Amino acid sequence: MTRRLWYVSLGCATCALVAGYAIGDLWIWTLPILGLAVLRLLGQPKWVTSLELLLFVGLAAIGLWQGLPFGLMLLGMIAALIAWDIESFHQRMEVAERVDYREALERKYLQRLLIIEGSGALLAVAAVSLTVTFSFGSALLLGLLAVIGLSRTIGFLRRESD
Repeated sequence: MTRRLWYVSLGCATCALVAGYAIGDLWIWTLPILGLAVLRLLGQPKWVTSLELLLFVGLAAIGLWQGLPFGLMLLGMIAALIAWDIESFHQRMEVAERVDYREALERKYLQRLLIIEGSGALLAVAAVSLTVTFSFGSALLLGLLAVIGLSRTIGFLRRESD
């Protein structure tokens, strides 16, 4: 199940970034995207996965800087992150000699991945869509609340996974 989702996410990342760069008539940037995707599909070394994530996220950031469509760059970046995460999960599952309840473990993993990636996408869209002005004090307070909230969320997720 996760292997099929890996193919889908790699395809989405590649297509979104290539489409975004094609819309901006920056065809030269599509070559590294397509080349790295082909390398991954051919089963090249495991370290290519990290290079793929770095390149795809970097190209999405460059695309945003170049004024390419936000939605395509965001989709490309999130799909690349999903492909990288699934590949890492899949490698850990292959190394394990025996995995009890493999389907349940994969389902739980995919649920968490969907929650994390979905909330990240919503926050990214909200950050681009909303314009809010804060004073320095209120921004500092909001930042402090964000840090506290994130630390409590991470603590909750750690307790739940034990």
